[in-house]
Amino acid sequence: MNKEFLAKLKGLPRLKLLIILFTVWQYASIAGMAVLNWSGALVWLNLGMLLAFILLAPVYESLLLLILSIPFYVAIPNAKFDAFSMWRPLFAVLFAVWLVRDKKFRFREIIFMPWDKYLGWFTVLGVFLALAFGVFKAEAVKQALYLVNVYLLYAVLINTLRSKQQIFEIIRYAIWALAIIVTLGFTQLFGSFLTNLDTFWVYWADNITRLYYGNGFSLVALQSNSWFSYFGGRDLRMFSIMPDSQSFAYICIISLCMGTALTRSVFIHVKKWLWSGVRFAGLALILSGTRAAWVGMALPFFAVVLAYAKNFQKHLAKKFLWPFVIIFVLFAVSPVINKTLNYFRIEKFQENFLVRARSIYNIKETSNRGRLAMWQNSAAFALRHLWGVGFGNFIISFNPVERTISYDEAGNRHNKDYNLPAKYVSAHSLYLQVLVETGVAGLMLFAAFWFSVLKYFWNFVKNYKKQEDFLVYFVAQALLMALWILSAAVFDITLLNDKVLMFFLINLGLAGIIVKRYHEYNANE
Repeated sequence: MNKEFLAKLKGLPRLKLLIILFTVWQYASIAGMAVLNWSGALVWLNLGMLLAFILLAPVYESLLLLILSIPFYVAIPNAKFDAFSMWRPLFAVLFAVWLVRDKKFRFREIIFMPWDKYLGWFTVLGVFLALAFGVFKAEAVKQALYLVNVYLLYAVLINTLRSKQQIFEIIRYAIWALAIIVTLGFTQLFGSFLTNLDTFWVYWADNITRLYYGNGFSLVALQSNSWFSYFGGRDLRMFSIMPDSQSFAYICIISLCMGTALTRSVFIHVKKWLWSGVRFAGLALILSGTRAAWVGMALPFFAVVLAYAKNFQKHLAKKFLWPFVIIFVLFAVSPVINKTLNYFRIEKFQENFLVRARSIYNIKETSNRGRLAMWQNSAAFALRHLWGVGFGNFIISFNPVERTISYDEAGNRHNKDYNLPAKYVSAHSLYLQVLVETGVAGLMLFAAFWFSVLKYFWNFVKNYKKQEDFLVYFVAQALLMALWILSAAVFDITLLNDKVLMFFLINLGLAGIIVKRYHEYNANE
């Protein structure tokens, strides 16, 4: 082993070294359970170790560990809540520990970002509408608790960071967590080369998917999933440990944005590794076969090109053009990449990402027809229910149910159009999903949230347009990430995936706290 690496490892503070050891152990234990049939009781052991660390260590170090552990949050084995993930009690305990140690018992002492109030009102509205007009009231409470649970990590983050150095360290830990998920995506892809697709499908659904998302979703994955794209043949997409290729594509988007910004702040030899990571994330985005993410790229790309043409933050725009250039080049050579990959596969197939990209505009294509049908159905329902039906009640927009039926009965009814249980069918548009569930008022609050985010970041970048500073670059990438996700959300609701939402809020919180304290950071330098 490299002596320089060992020396750096020994020089780390004990808590940082413990974080690394915990991460390596989690990686090994998850791999053991997924591949070597190790006991599922290890999940409880990992959960206990993480909880003990949170209770005993400073909040900041606990935050580092929980961010780095995002790729390893699996479902807790239990008889009652099949898909209950490790992160849920961990985030709740972290928040409670922070609240007690920092004595933040007064609401006005807690830091909030300008957009947080819209998220709060939106959540309250979603529950209220379900209680007033919805059929499944308990589901609304569950969905609200889910959103609040994810928000707790973000709340601790924006209230804990005190220095520029801490911000930089959190970014690095988040990048490492993203890199692990992207790397596991390539592991998943190359693993599929070793057998035929059906064997791989059953193995992955029965082992990895079951471990991460529980028995219920594992059975769904065995029947229908987005791991394959049926376009002139059955082509396997890249999806890593995520439940579908769409959520993995969002992980790639956030990786591209954060990774590109980070190249402005590190030494030359590290930059080379970062740019390699950006290139691999770009390739993974293409191999995910996710057209929503591809189309969503248009808005941030146009913004960067316009900034470059108008000589606005040209040094910054030039830097952020490179990820798009990398993606375009990889698209152009994708036929060569596909043929090369196919050489190593046991089961041969010829996917064509250029043809798949062109299918975006083909309204007769099967997937597009289904999406258009759901859009029409959701829009028609929303026009008849302008007030909305509340969180967790989208199912009644396309599957009318009796008020006496349980959510499990309604949700498990098989939807023939999508070959899925009804509870997994969505509006295929985050905006329509919000409109159906929370009505016009909810959509306005949702729009206000995004407007607040974009305005906050844009004003900062505009005010410091001549500043060549990593912190300014990071806020700029958060602005581009928001534009990319806003655009892609026209076609899916993937932002609500737990891991995607975590990284989105981490990015949002980091950029927000930079804007809020930028003068303070510069004064302390």
